[in-house]
Amino acid sequence: MNALFETDAAAAEDKDSDRALRDAYRASEWRIMPILFGLWLLAWVDRANVAFAKLQMLSDLRFSETVYGFGAGLFFLGYVLLGVPSSMVQQRVGARKTISSIALGWGVTSVAMMFVKSAGTFYVLRFLLGAFEAGFYPGVILYMNQWFPTKRRTRNFSIFHSAAICSTVAVGLSGGFVLEHMSGLWGVAGWRWMLLLQSVPTVLMGCLAFAVLPDGPATARWLSPQQRRLVQDDLERDSDGFVSRAGRAAPLLANPVVWVLAAAYFCILTANSALSFFTPTILHEAGFGGYSAIGNAIAAICVLGALGNIAFSTFASRYRDVRWHCAVASLISVASLLVLVFVWHSSRQATFATLVLALAGTGAGISLFWQIPVRFLHGNAMALGVPLISSVANVAGFLTPWLTGYVRDVSGSYTSGFVTAAAVQALAAIILIVGIPFVARKQQTSAATPGQEPA
Repeated sequence: MNALFETDAAAAEDKDSDRALRDAYRASEWRIMPILFGLWLLAWVDRANVAFAKLQMLSDLRFSETVYGFGAGLFFLGYVLLGVPSSMVQQRVGARKTISSIALGWGVTSVAMMFVKSAGTFYVLRFLLGAFEAGFYPGVILYMNQWFPTKRRTRNFSIFHSAAICSTVAVGLSGGFVLEHMSGLWGVAGWRWMLLLQSVPTVLMGCLAFAVLPDGPATARWLSPQQRRLVQDDLERDSDGFVSRAGRAAPLLANPVVWVLAAAYFCILTANSALSFFTPTILHEAGFGGYSAIGNAIAAICVLGALGNIAFSTFASRYRDVRWHCAVASLISVASLLVLVFVWHSSRQATFATLVLALAGTGAGISLFWQIPVRFLHGNAMALGVPLISSVANVAGFLTPWLTGYVRDVSGSYTSGFVTAAAVQALAAIILIVGIPFVARKQQTSAATPGQEPA
């Protein structure tokens, strides 16, 4: 009888612990995710609003498509160079100070963009914008690893990443209104007003992040000591399965898994960059009318694309290995881009539909991709591997708009640029399905060799 009572008491205690753990995660999500979502939305507003400003800026400043593409891409050169150092700073000073400082830096730089008068100034500010923002994305990835186990992290990251798609809603709606109704106000061009008004919220959100975000569960005021312990134990259980299968890792720069992951992410970002910096121009050429009509179309496309991203990523989160789902999402984007080049001069409806699918595919591909490195990288390898992968892969963000703009100047069409982006994205699916398992098996075989030193 005593044993029965003890069993019942243990079951009740486990039930209470499960409830306390769920409450801890739910409370953390409501406090952390809105701030991270808002910052990522504003990061994309500030990096990609030049795509909408382009509709006026090129003629106003007499920039060529090549100048625009090179300047747009320079953002990613700064991003590549500063990604790893920024993440190392976060490891030392904590997420709260790093994330808020990054936001304030790129916010002030974005405000300065309204004063651009020459190609040289445009290039410098775009580079600085990328340099300031470099540590944010990999920093958030590491931050989420400190807060949520795999299933919750996959869903939360898809929601976080959808801010990148939804940012175009903000750019489209506000940009269309400003360009149409504020051009010439007080002698200032509409695209300058747009860049200013879309930058100020970033500075305010950076201040909010400093005031609200904790460095991790251990310093979260909304968690009880019991909840902090439960969260920590749950995260350790979640990571144990991956660590036991990973074997001993090679030193980071000599680890082939890191470079294969970087190659896959590079391919995914190629298509994403083409869409980010040229969607307003595509809609303009497809005949969507004035600035407000283009802005409204962008908003609708991005809302539907974000919903598709979340739905697909939520479905994929049921499975521990999301590589196949990431590959499928990439192939959806490939098919959409190939159809897009044939329809955007002939059908507004088809252009709209293919852009929705392309954005949903690239968004889900990026969201799901960042659930893969945790299976192969751990500890310091994870902390430095994530920004390294992000930095190397973001070279695609530098090359894609520059080459696409150059091709447009030379050929008078974006077709070759978008077909190339689709082909590169198709390589991502091949790397995900074939390349990653191959190098992972080789890594495990090497780690099992007698005398192999651990990293």
